[in-house]
Amino acid sequence: MKILERNDKTREITVQIENLNDLWSLYNVISENDKVAARTQRRIVLKEGSKGERKPMYLKINVEDVSFHEFSNRLRIKGTILEGPEDFVSFGTYHTLNIEIGQKLVIIKEKWLRNEIKRLSEHSKFEVNFNMLIVAIETGLATISLTTNFSHKRIATIKKNIPGKRYEQTHRNKAIQEFFMEIEKIVGENIKLNDINLIVLCGPGSIRDHFLTYLKEKVKVPYTNKIQNFHASSGTESGIIEILKSKQLAKIKKNVKILQETQNIEEIFTLFDKNPDLIAIGFDEVDIASERGAVKELFLVDTLIRGAQKNQKLHIEKIISNVEKSQGVIHIMSSEHPTGQRIEDLGSLLAILRYKF
Repeated sequence: MKILERNDKTREITVQIENLNDLWSLYNVISENDKVAARTQRRIVLKEGSKGERKPMYLKINVEDVSFHEFSNRLRIKGTILEGPEDFVSFGTYHTLNIEIGQKLVIIKEKWLRNEIKRLSEHSKFEVNFNMLIVAIETGLATISLTTNFSHKRIATIKKNIPGKRYEQTHRNKAIQEFFMEIEKIVGENIKLNDINLIVLCGPGSIRDHFLTYLKEKVKVPYTNKIQNFHASSGTESGIIEILKSKQLAKIKKNVKILQETQNIEEIFTLFDKNPDLIAIGFDEVDIASERGAVKELFLVDTLIRGAQKNQKLHIEKIISNVEKSQGVIHIMSSEHPTGQRIEDLGSLLAILRYKF
């Protein structure tokens, strides 16, 4: 993201959005009652009874709600109109700005926090469009999830009754083929909808190998070069989490946010077992640790920032500022990922300490 203009007197910052990560950063920076302005389109009814037409215009709105739409590459900012062409808009009525990559956006806050400005100016080191389809499979059960740098969601769970080996082989083979067909259909649909970088096939036993052979030889899909095949203990969601924790994806970990965060979470829980005094949890403990320069790494969930009231935001700003002064590392975790959810379960704020105090 480029900061094109900054006016401290009017508290306005104009940014140019360059990629999906910029939209994610703005999602975590723009708050209720901020003012934003951008070029947009609004349906205008010029003749009574007509459907109207969409006209381009420049509007400023008072923010009421912000939503991040990862797979349509846009940020939706809803609020009431403050400024715009008087011939076409009524002030105080609602409008939603659809902010996309390549657009300019003006943001006005009552007070800019230092960490908010830093988030606007920082360039992400992660591959912002990395999409990973994970298929955990065992005999008669498959779980499929889509994991990105911004979210993790289960797409489907497929169950199929597979006759045991003592039954007639043709019945068993037919059931397995139907099972594979259902999985391949969902995988194929999601590859069409999303730009998938990697497909991870995992599970116990040889069923995943048979499925891979089915894809290569039976249906001859064009995406088998994107598949990596690993062992996991089950075909459930826990098998998927197991793979995200594993070292088997180390080659791509460097540029994939979710894999780095998963490793961080595992280190935290290992430290809990071995040396719990080096973990601070919650505002009070983390605040004291940050004031003493003891925070090595700070972990906080994005919802803690996004939904915070003014006093809490100032408290978070103070903690972040202290951690930065002592050269600590700050991790803002997505609540849409299992990693962020685990931090959320611990109170949304946690720190690894350099030393006990």
